[in-house]
Amino acid sequence: MMSLRNWMKRLEREAKGEYVVLKLRDGSTRLFSDQEVFTEMFLTKMELFRGEARPSEVLNAVREATPESRAAFEAEYGEIEMVNHVIAADYQGGWVEEYRLLEGGTVEITRFEGGSEEALRIRQEARQQGPAFY
Repeated sequence: MMSLRNWMKRLEREAKGEYVVLKLRDGSTRLFSDQEVFTEMFLTKMELFRGEARPSEVLNAVREATPESRAAFEAEYGEIEMVNHVIAADYQGGWVEEYRLLEGGTVEITRFEGGSEEALRIRQEARQQGPAFY
């Protein structure tokens, strides 16, 4: 007869094919479908461009996850502390606005004036990465 622990581990392995399994620090487990996670990550990134934090059960669960579970999630789906940049063309002044989603779920907006060291660094990184399409 299979022990409860072995049975739970087997169910967890089977669920990983269809679901994201997050183990929380309080000992509980949260399950989300792959599609739900991809949707939440995309919508959160888009809301960040508006300077707003999107309420998200997925991201809240990741914040409450064990370090191992969070690391596995972020390796697969990306970090939940996201950064977006709006980069003005040279003829518009070359400034950069940075929208950063912080750990606690708040948004920090910083503007780097054209020609500043930080604006030049961000612009150079963006050139190296090429166009980003979501």
